[in-house]
Amino acid sequence: MYIVDRIEDGIAVLECCETETELEVKKSALPKGIREGDVVKLIDGVYTIDREATEKLRNDMRTRLDRLFRNEHLK
Repeated sequence: MYIVDRIEDGIAVLECCETETELEVKKSALPKGIREGDVVKLIDGVYTIDREATEKLRNDMRTRLDRLFRNEHLK
């Protein structure tokens, strides 16, 4: 599984969840509508967006940010 870290000049930088290494892939090799923060899987040479994992990741990040800002507010 990979997370789209950034997209620049037609190249997407994917971060491997298991090894924390980066991989550069042409944006054209990824599904249409791909965005930074999407979770993608490579299955039989084809990248697909894992919508469930993407939503979970985004919800987790929102929760962490909410906690961080709440804690900062209390200081």
